[in-house]
Amino acid sequence: MSSDLRSTRTVRRGAAVIIAAVVLALLGFGASAARADDATQIAKALTGSRLYVTTEAGNVLSASDRAEITNALKGDADIRAVVVSDRATGAQVGPMLKQVANRVDKGETYVAITADGRRMNGISKSLSSKEINQLVTRTDGAPLKERLVRFGDLAEKKADDQARSSMIGMYVTLGVVVVLIAAAAGAFLVVRRRNREREARQMADLKKGVEEDVTVLGEDIARLDLDVMDKGLDPDTRADYERAMNSYDDAKTATERAARPEDMQSVTTALEDGRYYMTATRARLAGDPVPERRAPCFFNPQHGPSVQDVTWAPPGGVARSVPACAADAEAVLQGADPDVRMVPYAGGRRPYWNAGPAYGPYAGGYYAPYGGLDLLSGMMIGTMLGSMMGGGWGGGDIGGGDLSGFGGDGGDIGGGWDFGGGDFGGGGGGDFGGF
Repeated sequence: MSSDLRSTRTVRRGAAVIIAAVVLALLGFGASAARADDATQIAKALTGSRLYVTTEAGNVLSASDRAEITNALKGDADIRAVVVSDRATGAQVGPMLKQVANRVDKGETYVAITADGRRMNGISKSLSSKEINQLVTRTDGAPLKERLVRFGDLAEKKADDQARSSMIGMYVTLGVVVVLIAAAAGAFLVVRRRNREREARQMADLKKGVEEDVTVLGEDIARLDLDVMDKGLDPDTRADYERAMNSYDDAKTATERAARPEDMQSVTTALEDGRYYMTATRARLAGDPVPERRAPCFFNPQHGPSVQDVTWAPPGGVARSVPACAADAEAVLQGADPDVRMVPYAGGRRPYWNAGPAYGPYAGGYYAPYGGLDLLSGMMIGTMLGSMMGGGWGGGDIGGGDLSGFGGDGGDIGGGWDFGGGDFGGGGGGDFGGF
């Protein structure tokens, strides 16, 4: 009986011990779970610091260790580190770093390392996943403090190298830009100089051609040999003669002042006016009817007012109706070549309608009173001036990264951040401290 009693008491004591152990274990687990840090706590700590040791990691770093690590992480690389439990897995670290970085919203690189220093990984804006893995690998095997310090030093060197490379690249790019700008400026100056030289040559040819027209008109007027002081001279004849002389003087003065092709339009307008009144004066002196005021002869405006329109086509061109003087009209109707006004052009002579854009205002001045561009566009089809009328001749009638893209499963995670593969193992471990 006594033996049975002792046996029962022994069983009871053993059960009590087991129950107490279970209770203590449950209490310990609850306390551990209660101590688990969440992303908000970690982020709040890292907002003003470069290092945070989670509660689950324990007291693995002394105050001096923390100070040394923090100092190593304060460089331009801008690193923030979290020491986590040895039980943490890669699948847990990724989401944790994502959430922490989102909440802190500053910093270039975030790393998580286990309390034993054996596993480490990071997420970065300034480092690629390959570079993160290289730094992790180069620090592998060192204790916790030394590994974080070395990681910070290596990351700082990498940041310096990147800044140097960026600076060199910037200088190279700047040099290339300067060379390109200089080349473009040089090309522009060369082109501008050539354009000015070409325009000067064209203006010289044009002015020579216009001076020829002015001279011919002056000679034709002089042949009239009129004495305007003769009291017996018919008043209408005197008036037409004076108009012709005034127009000649206007054309001569305008030619001397002309500096641009556009200035020649007023010259040829005055020449057309003076040639008509000279022709009218001649008709009055001969006792003939005063000619109708018509557009100048298309083939050569020096011939004066046209007398009729004829159908004519330039070599290889389409036929069109043009005003012609009596002699040119007869030549065209007989199948002969009209007397075309050949003007100075590049050391030779060409029909004025094929002598370049400088002769646009020249032609425009002669035909401005008779329809200007509307008239000329039809007559000039297929000529050099005709091809330029569409553009006009001017004058007169012719005239920092977002953190919201983090992912926690490795690889690129958007927002300008890369996630390294690190040396965390995959899977296992259950929930990670509330993350």
